[in-house]
Order: sequence, then C-alpha cells, then structure tokens
Amino acid sequence: MREVMKKAQELAEAITDSAIYLKMKEQEGIVRRDPEASAALNDMIAKRQQVEDILSDNRMKPEDLRKASREMEEAEKRMNDNEQIQALKEARKDFQTMMDNVNKILRLVVTGEVAEETGGRRSFGGCGGSCEDCGGCG
Repeated sequence: MREVMKKAQELAEAITDSAIYLKMKEQEGIVRRDPEASAALNDMIAKRQQVEDILSDNRMKPEDLRKASREMEEAEKRMNDNEQIQALKEARKDFQTMMDNVNKILRLVVTGEVAEETGGRRSFGGCGGSCEDCGGCG
C-alpha cells in the first residue's frame, strides 16, 4: 500500500510540474490580476447568484426572473468575450484533457478496459501499459 501511495504522490507531482498545469495556473493569476477580466467574472457570478436567489424565492415574480436572466446572459457574454478569460477556458480545457487521458491510462492498465464515449466498455486485452510504441487508447 505504501508503494501505491508513493507512486500516487509522484503522479500528483508530475501533474503539478507539467507545462499544461503550470500554464493553467499562470492564466488563473492573469485573470485575477486583470481588472477587466476579474470584474467580468465577478459580475457573472453575482448575476448567477441573483437568478438562483429569485428561483429559490417562493414569491418569485416571472418578470424579475426574466430581467435577472437577461442581465446574467449579458454578463456571461461580457465574460466570454474577454480575451484573458477565453485563454483561461482553453488552458482549463487542455488540463481536463490531460487528466482524462491520465484516468484512461489508469483504467486501461488496472482493468484492461477503457470507457467508450457512449458509456460502454471496450477491452484492450493486449496492452501491457507502455505507451512508447502505442498508437493510442482511443
């Protein structure tokens, strides 16, 4: 068990040392320090909370919900139009892809199978776990 935990720690360190992870963290810092990007992000969060508050109110008025929803959509558009936030979304997508691939490799090595996109399973019985000469898992 100790060896497994040691290897898990090594994997975690390899992930946090990866260029993909470091790029994502750097971009998060850029967004936090950029007044326009952080304002757009905070406004979107506030507008979403406002919509949630209206939805949870037993005395909800449809016109209040429509107005708040419209404001939230406008805030979301401003947020999505921000160049720094777009870069952060791309960096997070790249990180998620890396993590999905790590999980796919773990599943393949442990079970000999990977999950299909449709939720089914596909067996890769001949795989020894080494990716050096492999054409890919998917």
